[in-house]
Parts: sequence; structure tokens; C-alpha cells
Amino acid sequence: MKIVNYWWNEKSEPHEELFSAVAGIVSVQSGREQDNVAHMSLYGNAHYTDMASFGDMGSTPNTNHRVTLNIIQSMCDTVTAKVAKARPRATYLTHGGNWSMQKKAKLLERFTDGQFYATDIYSIAPQVFMDACVFGTGCMYIYQGDGKIEVERVFPGEILVDDHESRYAKPRQMFRRKIMAKDVLVGMFPEAEKKINEAVSYGEGHSEYKASEQVECIEAWHLPCYQGAGDGRRVIAIENCTLLDEPWERSDFPFVFIRWSNRLMGFWGQGLAEQLTGLQLEINNLLSMIQEQMHLATPKVFIENGSEIVPGHLNNEIWGIVKYNGTPPQMVAPRTTSPEVFAHLDRLYSRAYEIAGISQLAAQSKKPSGLDSGVALREFQDIETERFMIVAQHYEKLFLEAAEQMIELAREISKEGNAYEVLSHGDKDIQSIKWSDIDLKRDQYVMKVYPTSLLPTTPAAKLQKVIEMVQAGMIDNQEARGLLDYPDLEAVNQLATASSDGIKLMIEDMVEHGRYHPPEPFMNLAMAIAMIQSAYLRAKINNAPEENLDLLRRFMQEAIDMLSTMAQGATAPAPAMGGPEMGAPPANMGPDEIAAEQMAAPIQ
Repeated sequence: MKIVNYWWNEKSEPHEELFSAVAGIVSVQSGREQDNVAHMSLYGNAHYTDMASFGDMGSTPNTNHRVTLNIIQSMCDTVTAKVAKARPRATYLTHGGNWSMQKKAKLLERFTDGQFYATDIYSIAPQVFMDACVFGTGCMYIYQGDGKIEVERVFPGEILVDDHESRYAKPRQMFRRKIMAKDVLVGMFPEAEKKINEAVSYGEGHSEYKASEQVECIEAWHLPCYQGAGDGRRVIAIENCTLLDEPWERSDFPFVFIRWSNRLMGFWGQGLAEQLTGLQLEINNLLSMIQEQMHLATPKVFIENGSEIVPGHLNNEIWGIVKYNGTPPQMVAPRTTSPEVFAHLDRLYSRAYEIAGISQLAAQSKKPSGLDSGVALREFQDIETERFMIVAQHYEKLFLEAAEQMIELAREISKEGNAYEVLSHGDKDIQSIKWSDIDLKRDQYVMKVYPTSLLPTTPAAKLQKVIEMVQAGMIDNQEARGLLDYPDLEAVNQLATASSDGIKLMIEDMVEHGRYHPPEPFMNLAMAIAMIQSAYLRAKINNAPEENLDLLRRFMQEAIDMLSTMAQGATAPAPAMGGPEMGAPPANMGPDEIAAEQMAAPIQ
């Protein structure tokens, strides 16, 4: 009986066993690479032979394979524009935690926002989603580089898993095969410079011109069989050398995957391009046939044998004279293509939109005629988006898993003794957040996702939604102005919302940081008291520290005293010359009545 020595059991230098395992997987999965090449060709409107030569073929595509009515590209681009325009954020809820845990959860939320911004994940995620549309599966690599957390879009063809091991979509080992420049590898592993330079260059003999010497590099992970098993391993190797060999204690891979549609069994998903391939090929055949018939169906002139017609007389001259004896010549323009062929082409084209769940108006960025009100547009958008609800949930889950990976990496960096911090960009401030100030354990919070804005994106629909919220009493005029962030109204809104914005910053400083801000006579004291009172009740429910609550109570008392003092000053005798000051209260009102009236005044 042959004893198989798996690469993760190799005592030292596992590169030979690793390359042998990868070669075996590649040999039995050649069909998957052919499918990826075919779908990339259909989407890219070019003919590729394999993944290695796509650059050369892409620059001089074979025109015989060109697609003239590319429904796959149109569908994938439209779906990506509709789904990937969202910017999901991660929020964290603690399990009945105290004020300290709730404060850490808020910091964790801002930490994640700052990490998303630092890694530019909102630009990378749409590319990963497009990979899912074309290839069925998109992949994002989250790793530590130079003490920072980085995010990289991974081409799906670089990832390899064993089909037998991943029948339930949960493999225990994973490989990434990447072509890298030798000088880059030397910079990463200077101690192996000699071995790297001696390695056989990738594509040796395929091309005379080379921009750089490249080599095939494989990074492999094996998950621990169980907690504490000790057989988890991570290896980076080239064909003649092991560059990195270290234990792997995590229970997951450093990748985040998204699939357009999950298959019933197996690791890889099914893409929109695969679902539309049959229709696309039939459309290509029809277009080729129509094109050929169009070229062949040229006008003909029929002349009877023995006639004395001079062929030179048959021209496009206006009012030309053609002399003939016998039967006159006949001009015949044959019918090009049967109407049934065009009808069949239109049916296939419409069926492609039905399969993808996209309206032709959406693909052309048009709205249906007659839908002009904000309510109608919002309802139409909800109906269209319903078709992509599952796909949109997959896209949101992508960000949750990415946030989880980033938190795990930050925890690992902190355990290594390195201080890790990130800049969080708020609406009106920038805050540096250290992981040591958070460090929540995984079982202390629950992750949820929500989009950046729950309001509609079109101006008419957004305005209608805000008006409905004001009429329902859910928000006031100040909050409505803040929601209508139109560029041409930004300067006006900033002045109109200055009072509430300033009070919100004071509340955050007192509740979160314990720094007191006294009321000022020039601020809207009535608004400040109302907002501070709401913040006080909310902080008390959340078990905020008593010293922070005392700051809010102190502010309210000082604001009420200031209102009373201002009211007493307003009841002073008027000057001898002239009438009462503009806006002064009636002389028969007392200080307490004046203060109460200002407190009851509506907030503008």
C-alpha cells in the first residue's frame, strides 16, 4: 500500500510535495480553466486561448469570434452598477453589555469604517462582484503588509481547492498560484535571493521579449483539524525553494468569497455569464447568418439570352436610355432575411433580460414613461431591486466577513506587541482609534450590516421621502435639511443646521469623553435643553457613568438658569425715548413665564 505524504506533514522544505499536490489539482481541473477562458472571452468581446496568453490575444483579437450584440457584458455591467453602488457598513451590538462595552462597540464601528477607508475596499469590492458575475466566484484577499492591513482583489483562476475535499464548499486546504517578478520576491525574502534567481522563469521559451523575470509562486494554507490540533500550516514556495513556513492557527482562510449563484454541491459558484452563454452563442450564430445573408443579397439584373442590350447602358445615370430587342432587362432585389429570423433574435434578446432579472430600461439608465413622482420612482426601484435581493445579501455579507478578517488581523498585530491604530473619518471630524482601546472578544458582540444611506438615490425620490418623514413627525426641519445634502444647498444647510450640529458635538464630547461644555447665551438654549434631555435619558438607559450624566444635568440646569436670567433682563423698564425693543415680551409677564414660553417655542 502506497503511503501518501501530504505537504503539511512534511517536516521541512515542503515545496516539492506542495508543487506535486498543486500539479495534481490543475491536471484534473483543466475544464474549469477552459470555462473561465470562455466566459472571459464572451464578456471581453475577444477570443482568448488560455489564461497565460490573454494579454497577447487581447491586443489583437480574432475578429471571427467577435460578438456584435454582447448581452453578457451588458447584463454584468448593469447588475454590478445596481448592486455594487451600495456602500455597506458593519455595526456592532453588545450582548447586554455595560457602558464600557457599548462604548467599545461604537469605537469598533468607527474602527471598521476607518479600515474600510484606508484599504479602499469600496473600490475593490465592485471588481470582486464583477468577477462573481463573469466567473461565478469573486475573491478578496485580506492580509498584513508592513504592519498594515491590506485588501487585494484576487483573480479567481489563481485559487485552487481539491474538488473531493470541497464537495460541501468547506475545504481544509487552499492554494493560491501567482506569477510574480523575481526582484519582488527577493525584496520579500532576501535570504533566498540565490534560489529565487536560479528558479526557472515562468513562460520560458514562449516569448522572446520579457519585461521582467517572473516565477511561479504558490501560497498554501492548511486549517487545523480541530482547535489545538497543531497541524495548521502556511507555506510560501517556489519550485526549488520554500520561502516561508509557519504555523496557521486560525480556523479560516485569509480570503472572502462572493458567488453570483451557489451550486448545489461544490466550492465554486455559477456566474451570470454561464447562465447566459447558451443565449449568447445562439445570438452570435444568428447574427453571423444575418450578416452573411445581407452581404449575399445584392441586386441582380436579368437579361435574356440573345438580346442586344449593351451592358454599359446599365448604370446609375439619371434618366438613362437602355436600348433593347426582345425582352427588357429586369432588376431584382432579393429578400435578405426572413422576418422570423429577426423575431427569433428579438425573443432571445428579451429572454436574456428575463434571466438576468434586468429591465431594458435599467440597462439603458432610463425610467419608464409616466413615472415622475418620487413615490412612483421609489416603488419602481424597490420592485426592480427585489430580483437581486439574494445577490445583494451576498454582497453585504462580503463586507461583514471582510470586517471580521480585519478585526482578527488587528488582534494578531496587537498580540505581537505592535500598537495598531487607524484614522476614522467622520462627517465632521477625524479620530485616531487604537485597537488597544477596543479589543472586544468575538463572543461579546454581534455584527450586523446596513447601507451607508437608507434614503433613495434619485433627487425626486429622496425629497419625497424626507417630506414624508417630516409630515409624519419622525424628524424636524433641522434634521430634514441635513438629509437633503444636495451640493447647491450645502452652504445654506451648513448655516441652517449650525445650531444642532454644534449641540451634537457637545453631547458627544460630554457623554463619550467626559469633557464639559457650558451653555452660551448666543446659542439656541431651548433647542440645546431639548436635545441634552434626550441624550441624558438615552445615556441613562445605556448605564453611562454617573460623572458623565452629571455633566448633562449640569448643562441643563445652567441653560435653564441662563434662560431665566435673560428673561429677567427682558422685563427691565424700557428707555425713556423710543418704544420697547423688538421681540421683547409683554411687560406684565414674569421671568418664569418668559422662560417657559421660550422652552415651548418650536425649534426652527
